[in-house]
Amino acid sequence: MKLDDRIRDVPGVGPKRERALNDGGIFTVEDLLAHFPKQYIDRSRRGTFAAPSETAVTIEACVSRKGTVRRIRRNLSLFGLSVTTDDGVTGQITFFNQPWLAEHFHEEARYYFFGRITEKKGKCGMANPQFVPVDKPGNFFELTPVYAPVGGVSGETLRKLIAKMLAEDIAVSDPLPETLRKDRCLPDRAACLKLLHRPQTMTEVATGRTRLKFEEALKLNLGLLRSRGETRRSSVVLAHPASLSRFERGLPFLLTEGQRRVLAEIAADLQSGRIMNRLVQGDVGSGKTVVAVACAYLMALGGYQCAYMAPTEILAEQHARNFEAYLAPYGISVTLVTGSMKASERENALTHIANGDAQVIIGTHALFQKDMAYYNLGMVITDEQHRFGVRQRGLLALKGERPHTLVMSATPIPRTLALVLYGDLDISVIDTMPAGRKKVKTYFYTEKALRKILGMMAVEMAAGHQGFIVCPFVENAEEMAEVRDTQTVCREVDRYYKGLYRVACLHGKMKPDEKAAVVADFSAGKIDCLVATNIIEVGIDVPNVTMMVVMSADRFGLSQLHQLRGRVGRGDAQAYCFLVSNAVNEKTIARMKVIVNHHNGQEIAEADFKLRGPGDAFGTRQHGLPALSALDPAADAALLAETRAIAEQLLASPKAEDMACCDALTRAFDHGVEQISMN
Repeated sequence: MKLDDRIRDVPGVGPKRERALNDGGIFTVEDLLAHFPKQYIDRSRRGTFAAPSETAVTIEACVSRKGTVRRIRRNLSLFGLSVTTDDGVTGQITFFNQPWLAEHFHEEARYYFFGRITEKKGKCGMANPQFVPVDKPGNFFELTPVYAPVGGVSGETLRKLIAKMLAEDIAVSDPLPETLRKDRCLPDRAACLKLLHRPQTMTEVATGRTRLKFEEALKLNLGLLRSRGETRRSSVVLAHPASLSRFERGLPFLLTEGQRRVLAEIAADLQSGRIMNRLVQGDVGSGKTVVAVACAYLMALGGYQCAYMAPTEILAEQHARNFEAYLAPYGISVTLVTGSMKASERENALTHIANGDAQVIIGTHALFQKDMAYYNLGMVITDEQHRFGVRQRGLLALKGERPHTLVMSATPIPRTLALVLYGDLDISVIDTMPAGRKKVKTYFYTEKALRKILGMMAVEMAAGHQGFIVCPFVENAEEMAEVRDTQTVCREVDRYYKGLYRVACLHGKMKPDEKAAVVADFSAGKIDCLVATNIIEVGIDVPNVTMMVVMSADRFGLSQLHQLRGRVGRGDAQAYCFLVSNAVNEKTIARMKVIVNHHNGQEIAEADFKLRGPGDAFGTRQHGLPALSALDPAADAALLAETRAIAEQLLASPKAEDMACCDALTRAFDHGVEQISMN
């Protein structure tokens, strides 16, 4: 067989199983062999009955007493053995619902037992262990790969299918140049597949994973660098570097040093003749929106349209109002497009966009739908880039003649991940906050303090301020009764204030016009306390809000909590944030301390990584990047930096094998991105 043979050609794969594997992203023999084990059963690890074990171990012991089968109830039977190890320690082996084993074991016979050691009433033992006679171990001590199921196909079935393929004489081409493999002491791809699917030792697994990590890191860097380098020339060139001074003079505040620096970098891009692909990172409240407005201003002055894509309709509507307030004095028109608009309103908006009357277009995903036609699109701006994949951003960019792209994010991530998650972009950072902005005082309490917190909120509301109460759920869930929901909390808070203050609810299940009405009333000061889900995380900008209460705070990620806290303290008054949770375990307390003690998003991201450790904690898949089998972008930051330099060398190399490597791995990158967008 060949790697590109369809999965239907593999013996044992019929039409039903083929459909299931296709649903899981496995279409070819190569896809099947790229489904690597999630773990390995290693029975070579030895243990004793001295203490419980966190992982499974093998015990060599002699049967000292064979028990009888006991029927506990109709559908449960127990069979037990007392066994003794060579050091004289006795343990209890228990089997559930396997009465036939009573005829299998014999006193004084020696066995290997593999399982996790548990302790009960001061005695250690194993439940339902795997076992084999000591004199007939067979392949008991060989590593056994364990596969995650795919599309309903069990891991054991996948193991058998993969074993069949490895037994075939399949020609496996290797994208890595031989010189590169030798320099890095890496096995070729064929050897790597056997090391990972049929290893003899965990050392072999480590060798295979080292090769796989390297290839995945190189694939990421090649894919991102090549996409960054393609179609870099732009027909959208602006030649008025001094034009921003008029815009800045018209602002009711002074730009920060960070905003000026970022705008200078953007202006340089727009005058360079190259397509701008730039990320603007800035903490919550650092003033990214004003930077976006300035870009729209520049585009309009140059005769181009600017499209701004927000992640939610609430935020799109808010930005439309803000952009219009900033740009109306210059005669620049702003048009809003959302999915919930009436047909007549939408048709009117599309007409204005197509004929060029609309200069700045604000909207959600509706901006890149098929019926959207732009007159002269010069720049695409996406807000909260972590909510849009690579493919989505590219779809919007295709709406114009190679427009400039600006993405904005307040989501803190470790610096070591920036080149991976945003590897196809130049990065600008707004690292200064507006003058006079006070830090939000942050506290962590259990629900016992809730009445006291609501009392503090009453004091703030009596002074003319407003407050947020955020809950993880919309409505009560019986199976998770301890997690607070907006509807229940809204009723409780309304009863507590006894009509003295106006309380309302906001969540994603409400109709668009209902949500818009609540947001408008809250923004106008007609609502004192808004009980909401994290829909407000990037959706409401009301400087009058001074209190934020997050219920069941342990249910939110640290970056979410930091974003939520950023909804308050946007005015001159002192603001407060209360994190409330009854989950007072060590892990929760450590996480809450991070938010209480840190106000810098970058510091929070670094602390979050240390607490969570390796894994896809920062969402490489939600950024639209290919799935990774072995590489951890956070833990393997050094390898990513190293392979980035190698990728740059390969892309610049005239050697045939280097060019073939680039082509093969970038095709694999594109295929992975396509798979993500399909799912």
